[in-house]
Amino acid sequence: MASRFKDESPLSIEQVRKHARILVIDDHAFPAERTFTRDGYHFERWAAIKNLSQLTDGHYQLILLDVQGVGLAESPLKQGLGILEHIKKTNPAQAVILYSSDTYSVSSSKYIVLADAFLDKSSSYVEYKDQVDRLLLEQATPGYFISRMNQQLGSSATMVPKAVKLASNAFKSGNSSRLDRYLRTKLPDSGQVDTALKVVSVGISIIALFAT
Repeated sequence: MASRFKDESPLSIEQVRKHARILVIDDHAFPAERTFTRDGYHFERWAAIKNLSQLTDGHYQLILLDVQGVGLAESPLKQGLGILEHIKKTNPAQAVILYSSDTYSVSSSKYIVLADAFLDKSSSYVEYKDQVDRLLLEQATPGYFISRMNQQLGSSATMVPKAVKLASNAFKSGNSSRLDRYLRTKLPDSGQVDTALKVVSVGISIIALFAT
């Protein structure tokens, strides 16, 4: 599958939102959903987790995740925070906006730093929209996913100096096989390699989606 990535001008939010799939996970209605829908965004809401793998495989470009009352079957103690932890461990590039009506307890938690943004549940539509637009536009560029790949590699990145170039080439060609072979040859931790490659492969599919 070829990628749209060339040396093109950045996409506008109007171009991106036509194809972006946004998921809300909340056991109650999401107050801003109607306004987002009015403005051309494509939203789906789950009151409970329907498919855990769809939260990490790039099916949704953005997840808005409530903290309380969701993920009870999958993470009864941590609830939404447990879902967030799983998402970021499996696919660090998955964009997640965390929100809650209980600001104090969430902001004091170590899990808050895993989210790409945190909002009070009662935040205004424009506050939500600012964060949604920012994250959707960031994902319309290969640099977002290459940066997340490097974060996943951490200190091991020094062992694979060609990784960024190969990842960039993967976006241009739509094929990450050369990057796959290189990382597996150079790095001993297969789990780390699998996660880094997932970030790139998901990124390729998202960039291709925005190209249509």
